[in-house]
Amino acid sequence: MIATKWFRGAGVLKQISVMAFAAFFAVLFVAGPADAQRRKKDDQKTEGRVLSTEAGEAIIEAQEAMTAEPADNVTAIAVLSKLLEKPKLSPYERAISYQIRGGAYYATGKNMSTIRDWEAAIATGAFNQGEIDSLTPNIGQLYIAEEQYVKGATILENWLRNGGKANTKIHLMIAQSWLQADNYRKALPHGETAFRMANPKKKKHFDILNYIYHEMKMPAKQAALLEQEVSIWPDDKKVWKAIASLKQQANKSREAFEVNKIMYLNGMLSKERELLALAQYYSYYEVPFRGASILEREMNAGRVSRAKKNLELLANMWRQAREYDRAIPVLTAAADISADGGLYEKLGEAYYSEEQYDKAEASFRKALAKGVKKPGNAYVLIANSLYERDRPRDAVKEFKKASQYPYSRRTANGWVKFINGEFEVARKQRAFKAQVKLDECKNQADRKKRMGAEFLEGVGEISQECQTILAQDAEAEKAKKAARKAKAT
Repeated sequence: MIATKWFRGAGVLKQISVMAFAAFFAVLFVAGPADAQRRKKDDQKTEGRVLSTEAGEAIIEAQEAMTAEPADNVTAIAVLSKLLEKPKLSPYERAISYQIRGGAYYATGKNMSTIRDWEAAIATGAFNQGEIDSLTPNIGQLYIAEEQYVKGATILENWLRNGGKANTKIHLMIAQSWLQADNYRKALPHGETAFRMANPKKKKHFDILNYIYHEMKMPAKQAALLEQEVSIWPDDKKVWKAIASLKQQANKSREAFEVNKIMYLNGMLSKERELLALAQYYSYYEVPFRGASILEREMNAGRVSRAKKNLELLANMWRQAREYDRAIPVLTAAADISADGGLYEKLGEAYYSEEQYDKAEASFRKALAKGVKKPGNAYVLIANSLYERDRPRDAVKEFKKASQYPYSRRTANGWVKFINGEFEVARKQRAFKAQVKLDECKNQADRKKRMGAEFLEGVGEISQECQTILAQDAEAEKAKKAARKAKAT
């Protein structure tokens, strides 16, 4: 009669136990397939497993307390603790008492007491393998809940090796436990198994495996994983950014650039630093016009500030694209707020490229007034601007200023030599023309002398111009003779 009561009670106990663990762990465990020898031993353990009247009544009382509304787990623990003090309990009675009391302890939040009771229940040797396999994974999970990660993970791994069958949640739990213990090598197979078994795959499956790959420095696998993730959640900006970062780390900056372009086209880039980085990518890959267009658009939209460094970047990209007319207003705005003259120097270069030499000169002089790193170069550019406006003598003065600096001396002296050469050529050309004219005037004077009074009107006359030239020549010859005479004496 007592045995009949117990088996009915045991059925209730089994139901309560499974429901409790399913609620807490959200995992249903299935014991591994037993071989014929194990089944035979289990059958032998099952035979004759009955309870004495005293033990059966105490266990039923404990069960009734646990299933009452509200549950009275404290009474159940007290009843079973008193029962376990009796020395004549059979191993089976002791095992059942520990198992039920462990459940009561669990209901009161005392995980370590639960673990001790269930381990004691297994240690009695009264349970068959199926019962042991049902308790073992729960013990492992409770150790993990108590932050004893290595012990809990080890118990679960041993359970799996002995034939236990786990679902993706168990493998995920083992992986997380090894991660808590900083043992990425042991976490890896469980993370991969959990990912492989998961259907459908959730964010947590990707996140755990992604973290493991990252910590184990497996960028190729990590990138492949993230590409699979983004195919499921294409709007996840974090995943796209992680892919771009991995591409960059793998020296695949071109692919990283393409990822950033996709993000921009899909409206995922909105922060200033993201937009600036995208523009710099375009500049780096020799597509400055596109990058400058994006940057200018974002400045106009207010998502990128008109700070000096941003204006300078935009201006440099327009210059890189040879769009000097578009670079000039940007450079002007940046130069006006700059503390030094560097941007005025770049503005002068832009004006010079546009052949606006007067504005170029003015910009270079403003650059010098504010201060530049290499003033000699600015003087060279001022001189060039003057030379292009047919002011070579003024240009020489500026080149001579530039020649005072070692880094610009060679260029400046070269220009001075070149311009002086032009001056000499011009001087020789003027001297040649003057000699030709003088010879012509002398011919007029000689003809008049030979013809005397016998000349036709208009023939043999000396023009007014030649009269002046001949007089100047006579004075020059007179001066030369005086100089020679003075030298001789």
